[in-house]
Amino acid sequence: MTRRPKPHPVPAGFKILPPVSPFFRSLGKVYIREAGDGTPPVYGLHVRPKHANRHGTGHGGFLATLADTFMAAFVHHSQPDLTMWTVRLGMEYKRPAPMGAWLEGHLRGITREGRFITVEMELKVGDTVTNKASAVFSVAEKKPAG
Repeated sequence: MTRRPKPHPVPAGFKILPPVSPFFRSLGKVYIREAGDGTPPVYGLHVRPKHANRHGTGHGGFLATLADTFMAAFVHHSQPDLTMWTVRLGMEYKRPAPMGAWLEGHLRGITREGRFITVEMELKVGDTVTNKASAVFSVAEKKPAG
């Protein structure tokens, strides 16, 4: 019987992010670190056995889901009332995300053109980039009051 690696400790400054939906809750405990100086937050979580592929590392589908979720969270952090949905998601798989690792999501940029928002980010274990991701979100048009 193989033993599960003990998860890395949650780094200082991270607090549990309350789930915004039942799907978000299914990811497990997600954390956020906010500097409070206007810089983007950093999101994090531990890679758990339920996130694993058959090789015992973070499953590619899980990592894509996490990136999509974090990129939407980056947008909602600065614009909480925005209604949007993903219309394109791109992922680069650079390195495996090891079981038990503390995985962080770091924003690299947000741009807006009309009703489309493009977000770029990295998933990292320590200083190692495991994934680069980008997404385009379509913003819902506001209906006139009345």
